[in-house]
Amino acid sequence: MSSATTPSTNIHTPYPDRLSVDNAAMLLIDHQEGFFGGIKSIDTTELRNNIIALGKLAKVLNMPTVLTSSFAQGINGSIIPELLELFPDLPVINRHLVNAWADPAYVEAVKATGRKKLIMSALTTDVCLVFPAIDAAKEGFEVYAVLDASGAWSKRAEDACVLRMNNAGVIMTTWVSVAAELLHDHLGSYKQAVQGVFNEHLFAYSAEGKEDGTQLQPA
Repeated sequence: MSSATTPSTNIHTPYPDRLSVDNAAMLLIDHQEGFFGGIKSIDTTELRNNIIALGKLAKVLNMPTVLTSSFAQGINGSIIPELLELFPDLPVINRHLVNAWADPAYVEAVKATGRKKLIMSALTTDVCLVFPAIDAAKEGFEVYAVLDASGAWSKRAEDACVLRMNNAGVIMTTWVSVAAELLHDHLGSYKQAVQGVFNEHLFAYSAEGKEDGTQLQPA
């Protein structure tokens, strides 16, 4: 059979259906105050904005969400208050293990969501994101690594772990791309919720970011 008639197989997309509110869970990993001072791969003000935007998406779309922290009683500190305020009733799984996927309580909480698509962001990209992302992918989950809501100690460190995750089948993405994929339809039921997050966290796509004051509404 010629290559022209042979169907292609992409091992990186075991679940070819698109990312949606009904099939994905939001995993926010180790967004702790103690990490921000050392992040060099992205401006930390932008990083914080993107993390909060991702959390707000999960909140307004009522998506299953799991919060975890790494050794919060030590130098890493607590999860940023903006996330805790978004999810006041959601327990934070505090770990002593570096890799969240090595913590049985964390893995149990993720599997309890019943979702096979996992949207992950973490501080740091080269430790707290790469390890659980790869391990979850090995177990058959479709993992979306949100790179602009994660940060590393250097650009080179981030590049190395992005390559490693990509080779393991993890899907690289950004918070705006995640939001747009979840939105799916500009006339759909999520238009106001997603546009509200854009208005607050994507300045160029908000009414305030337009010189003429045009209200950007999906419909």
